[in-house]
Amino acid sequence: MVAKKITISFLVLVYISLVPNITFGASSEPSESEKKEYKQDMTRIEDFRKSFKPGLVNDLKEYEKFADAIQKKWSRQNKEYYARLMLEVCGPPSSGTFADDRRYDVARRYALSVLEKSEEISIEMELKLTGHVVTLMYTPNSPKGEDFAQRRKKDVEIRLHAWKRLFDTIDPNWDPNEELRSPNAVATSMGFPGTIAPEAIKDPKLRAEYEAAMQKNREDIERYTKQYRLRDWLKSYPKSRERDIVLMYSEPPFNLEELNQYLETYIADEKTRSRIVDAVKENMEKHTDKTPKDAGVH
Repeated sequence: MVAKKITISFLVLVYISLVPNITFGASSEPSESEKKEYKQDMTRIEDFRKSFKPGLVNDLKEYEKFADAIQKKWSRQNKEYYARLMLEVCGPPSSGTFADDRRYDVARRYALSVLEKSEEISIEMELKLTGHVVTLMYTPNSPKGEDFAQRRKKDVEIRLHAWKRLFDTIDPNWDPNEELRSPNAVATSMGFPGTIAPEAIKDPKLRAEYEAAMQKNREDIERYTKQYRLRDWLKSYPKSRERDIVLMYSEPPFNLEELNQYLETYIADEKTRSRIVDAVKENMEKHTDKTPKDAGVH
């Protein structure tokens, strides 16, 4: 059994390396022209990032002009490509590339531009983009009062939506010990020396059987890989987002009623809901007016 698990893990890792952008419930298949434009624009983003000077002040406004053009163009095209490009765009502002105080707000804006219609992108892109929706809470310029309350609502809702979607996409019947085969193994089981091009098979019936077997094997590996990767997210995402939510609702203006409504809508597990609410209540009771050290919600 141990050897079997090792073989399956190896197959999964090989498949992930060969197909790095599996889309879990994403928008429709892109056209050939979109594929070409996507590669070109991804290269443009990478080239722009290479132009940044380490240790020097980089111009955030200049970067915004460049990113705005990418956003405007792709918001009307393939949504999965749009999400991937915006994820790359969010990287520099979310890191230490810019000294500008607006950097987290800029990344947040680009991420939200995609997440407003998160059902049109893959679950993996949604999970990744939520990490760029950040509201700094303990800086001199952090939002306060109603401004903070409105940002908190948006930040928490996008986290809970992704959390629920992650749980809804998990297949409870998935078998981590499922026996998978490599394409070469499928070919040899049909009497071929190894994988070959379908057009090399002269018998039309045998060729059709070969193509069907290869297609089913690809689908089996992709389905397995999907659940494998989703469970990887399941190890960390709920825990980190629970921490975020507790942190945000532990700050004034307090609103337990709003928090409870969100939790009832998105979280099915009663124990999780109770744990979050109890933690917030405890923090509210201990709340003081002193300003904690600078921190952000990630």
